[in-house]
Amino acid sequence: MTPITLTRFHTNPRSYGFADSYRACWQSTPEGSCHSIHGYMNGLMKQMTHFTSEPTAWSFSEWKPLKSANNSSEYWLSATAVVLEYRGKDLPQVAADLHTRASELGYAHILMDSRSRKGEATMTIVFPLTERVNKDQYARLAAVLSEELGQYRAAEGNMAATHLIHVDERCQQAVIEGAIIAPRAKIKETEKLYQSFDPRRFEAAGPVAGVQIGQPTFTSHDGLFEWSTTDEERAAMDADQLLRSIGADLTPYGELLSE
Repeated sequence: MTPITLTRFHTNPRSYGFADSYRACWQSTPEGSCHSIHGYMNGLMKQMTHFTSEPTAWSFSEWKPLKSANNSSEYWLSATAVVLEYRGKDLPQVAADLHTRASELGYAHILMDSRSRKGEATMTIVFPLTERVNKDQYARLAAVLSEELGQYRAAEGNMAATHLIHVDERCQQAVIEGAIIAPRAKIKETEKLYQSFDPRRFEAAGPVAGVQIGQPTFTSHDGLFEWSTTDEERAAMDADQLLRSIGADLTPYGELLSE
């Protein structure tokens, strides 16, 4: 049984306010004592289609359950997952890249649509952990995972344990099975790597790409360029449609929540 916590915050004009926490498991237990995290997430998303006052800022950490709590470090307790959020105009490709790399590494993960505080579409990947971690452990794990993913255009403040992602009723998630990261073992295994890591390096756009003179990587079935949809339309696509549109098949890895 791998516990994972989802904490929600109300998004206020200049701050955040603690709303509630859900303690779940990566998978439901046979006796039903602990429900799966994807069941909780899917249910909360459905609530957002009916109630406009639902909290829109999410964290996969545990926080002090105080009405006065916000997302500052004084209220943060521990993390049950590492959460990395990425920007980009071509979010389908970002999703495919994250999914492919995480699957190559063999890690269980959640790939989900998300939003910036300003409402811009982003893509988030969540790695569950076998045990809770403190701030220093979280920072190290986030650094290592960022290097292993090698994905640029990370959201500002992405590496912080107190970072919140934002969601709305259009956001969808895909849950992919794999190895759950054991944080202490992962930190020990990589202790001599990435010693000079710049926590803001992956916020950059990345290396300048060369001019593409061949056929683009992603085309429609008839070989034509597939640039007909707008950024707004692509942002509204749910996670499974988004991944399938670029040929990423999640069937061998797990269950799509929208199915």
